[in-house]
Amino acid sequence: MFTTGSGVARMALVAVRSSDGVRAARRPQSRTYPDGVGAGWRSVLVGITRPGRFSVWRRPVSGALTLPGSSGGMMSPTVRTPVAVPRQEWTTVEAPELGAWTPALTVTVVLPAKDCQDELDLTLAALAAQTYPAELLDVIVVDDASAEPLRLPAVHPERARVLRLPPGDGHGSGRARHAGAEAATGDVVLFLDADIVATRTHVEAHARWHHTVADAVVLGHKMFVDFDDITAADVLQATRDDTFDRLLAGRKQQRHGWQEDFIKSADRLTRPVDDAFLAVVGASVSAPRALYAESGGFSTFGLRGIVDTEFGYRAYTAGAVLIPEPAARSYHQGARNFAIRGDEIKRERSGLAANYLPIPLFRPSDVGRMWQVPVVHAVVDATSGTPEEVQVTVDSVLAAEYTDLVVTVSPSKALPRWVEDYFAADARVRFAPEPVRTGFPAPFSLIVPAGVAIGRSAVGTMLALTASEQVGLVRATVSDEPGPPVELWATRALHRARRHAGSDGLDETARRLFGVHWLSGAEIGVRPAVVGVTRQGMLFDESAAAAR
Repeated sequence: MFTTGSGVARMALVAVRSSDGVRAARRPQSRTYPDGVGAGWRSVLVGITRPGRFSVWRRPVSGALTLPGSSGGMMSPTVRTPVAVPRQEWTTVEAPELGAWTPALTVTVVLPAKDCQDELDLTLAALAAQTYPAELLDVIVVDDASAEPLRLPAVHPERARVLRLPPGDGHGSGRARHAGAEAATGDVVLFLDADIVATRTHVEAHARWHHTVADAVVLGHKMFVDFDDITAADVLQATRDDTFDRLLAGRKQQRHGWQEDFIKSADRLTRPVDDAFLAVVGASVSAPRALYAESGGFSTFGLRGIVDTEFGYRAYTAGAVLIPEPAARSYHQGARNFAIRGDEIKRERSGLAANYLPIPLFRPSDVGRMWQVPVVHAVVDATSGTPEEVQVTVDSVLAAEYTDLVVTVSPSKALPRWVEDYFAADARVRFAPEPVRTGFPAPFSLIVPAGVAIGRSAVGTMLALTASEQVGLVRATVSDEPGPPVELWATRALHRARRHAGSDGLDETARRLFGVHWLSGAEIGVRPAVVGVTRQGMLFDESAAAAR
């Protein structure tokens, strides 16, 4: 059984060049954050840095070697480490040329499959002739309750196995992919559909970015073409010889038009827009296994057409850098399903899209609504004030003019029961016994100390500043006295900054990767709360009453 660990080269410190000169770059340590809100809510500050072009790759020196399991490609024994890049600026880093580098990371390819033995045979034949080293590559075929159990054909990669899901009506591609990812052992998980025929450098093209850019989620390229009368032996030979053009000559090929057009319109996804995740398609997408776990992986929405996009959203919100890789070429066996019944699929997924994809494209009118994933998830730190201050602070957040938000009070285990009783009927408020450090999967995390009152326009103003200042963190001072500010994070900035903080600390890392903007809380109504008590014992904020 192929596992990671001994025998796999580890990445060391290398010099990287930025606009600040040469400094040491450390391999990022992956961490998971199990302290978000959980399944119920399945679940930027002045100064923007723009580093110069990084170069972590050296040209091949002497002694290029052919790795076992490769198809003869010459690779150089190069030491490298992935770089944490700002925002979506992956083009500031130079990836190695295909065939001119030595991989170190293990890759598990996951193929969700159901009742498709003929297509699977061709897919596995192509994976058997990849340039990526065989000892670093394994394949898991996830059989989603096929009527006739799927099997490994005669031609398949050296390390391949079938994982059979329990019998039934089928669980959908999301659950199948997730089951495969949970069984994966590779540093990187590459998801391919079972009817995708990968060209010889497909895996290598994905993997080179995982060696280069930290937090990379790489998107492969595909064409749609008829494979009728083409055998597994034909595919194996075409993959080895890189002769798919000859094999498919005369057959009509259809590009994945909307995805290619979207990527082009977004400058190859280099602009940090809120909808960049729409480019993610599960037919060919890869992610570090640790980042996949942190994002929660693929959801189990059955067979409706939102699984890929929703995974892309959560990976992006967890701080992924989305990288389109046209060199990761592949062919889909047959016409695109969406092209055949696109309007029907759009309608089927509209309700799920509105609930799980919190961007204006899917919520054209959301004032006063509650959704499965809110735009803003406020976390009130209960340790920074009294129970009375906790209540007043939460009340002020709920009174915001911006309504697409929820609140978690954390940690709540030391709070008296009456605080929870007060908010018991408000579905927007939850109590977490243990500390919560993020509003994931909401795209924005609002961190509020107990004892602070939030003006009604404050949340909307801070959201607007993240866009106008192009930053990942907006901080509002509470008063002239020392104390924690109110923070509105782009959740993707929070997660990526935490992963790469190291000795620089969270603040400096956030500034370097996403930019930080400070403002006076007094300008937007952020102030210390003054707890008042009525004759009936009810609590209120005297500072708000005075302001009126």
